[in-house]
Amino acid sequence: MPSPPFTNPLPKPVLLLALAVAATLLYAAGLHATLPRDRPAPRPGPAMIRDGHTALALRLAKQLAPASGNTTTTTPKDNVAFSPVSIHAALSLVAAGARGATLDQLLAFLGAPSAAALADSGRRVVHRVLADRAASGGPRVLFGGGIWSDASCGALRTAFRDVAVQSYKSEARTVSFANGPEEIAKAINGWAKKATNNIIDSIISPKDITAGTVLVLANAVYFKAKWDIPFESGDTQPGSFHRLDGSRVDAQFMSRTMYAAQYASCSDGFKVLQLPYEHGRGDADETRYSMYLFLPDERHGITSMVDAVTAGPDYLYAVLNKTAANTVRVTLPKFAISFNRNLVDDLRLLGLSLPFSAGSADLRGIFDKEWQAFIGKVLHKAVVKVDEEGTEAAAVTMIMMDGAGREQPVEFVADHPFSFFIMEERSGVIVFAGHVLDPTTN
Repeated sequence: MPSPPFTNPLPKPVLLLALAVAATLLYAAGLHATLPRDRPAPRPGPAMIRDGHTALALRLAKQLAPASGNTTTTTPKDNVAFSPVSIHAALSLVAAGARGATLDQLLAFLGAPSAAALADSGRRVVHRVLADRAASGGPRVLFGGGIWSDASCGALRTAFRDVAVQSYKSEARTVSFANGPEEIAKAINGWAKKATNNIIDSIISPKDITAGTVLVLANAVYFKAKWDIPFESGDTQPGSFHRLDGSRVDAQFMSRTMYAAQYASCSDGFKVLQLPYEHGRGDADETRYSMYLFLPDERHGITSMVDAVTAGPDYLYAVLNKTAANTVRVTLPKFAISFNRNLVDDLRLLGLSLPFSAGSADLRGIFDKEWQAFIGKVLHKAVVKVDEEGTEAAAVTMIMMDGAGREQPVEFVADHPFSFFIMEERSGVIVFAGHVLDPTTN
């Protein structure tokens, strides 16, 4: 694949789909670093939930992409980064406390046959796919959860607490939201900072805690990995990046020649390239992560590409299976994305509605008392940084619940839009996701 010269002006819109996706429950033994071509057939149960993970990742990727036709999307200059695995885990924990129609809707939305299967899959993802492999030379991966419940609501149900602790590594705390919003917000932000290795230092403000707040559920994921073959910093050069509005921006482009790289040129108008990360040595359960870059052939082709790639898990995995060994000269911009959003409206547009309704939400499986609660906010913050050495990424998802009976206050030459997946290869799970429109802005 020829390397276009930097002397040609490049389109400015960088729409980087920073896709941080964490584990599906599919543990395929004997999978190579050339993941896509030799993916074994999964067992029926885990495959269903893996596809639920992937389907949510793809639907959110399309929902958050610019020019995707929805009314809540970002502008054509906004970068996007999110963690599908974090969002899936947060909603899965809510499902552990849901009942009736609310539980049925959550299970359908998350792609699981039952709450028990969802909890089991969550445990597998958290303890296997998101296991830290730094000691054996693999990626540094951290995952943890937190629960802050109001003292007035009484104790958490034993079954709910067990799922939170065993499946999602969550620690529960009892607080008084009404009496100490500043202190509680400070404590939650301190937890988030520690859980993300100081990458995300705040996710909530005292103003987010209202008179109706009864429960906060949160999880955090941190990922840091080196490229299997790093880029040489001396080869990094300035160049122009074309943005979607037709303007150009100066960016720093890394480049290197990859031999036997897994690459595919698809008939749907885009190219796919695998960039493997270092993995651990000598561990039978080692994880293998890669970033997959999705680059449209046309400078303004990201919308149609995202529509194609997000059509469903079967299409995505079929595309990845088409990659084959090639010699590739890759040129990729360095970038750092910071994304912060309340996802309630996005989740509503994707079909999840009952948990957000004060009149319809049935979350009576959370507290011992028959307390009527509903989700008020789904706060999500993600940071993704890519440079010559590798990738560092972190995300926090925080679900804030209100009591329904409480008073509610009023309130590659990747020089044009492209996409990438960070995937754990042996499970097939997508851990981080996003869109980059301008690599020079956060």
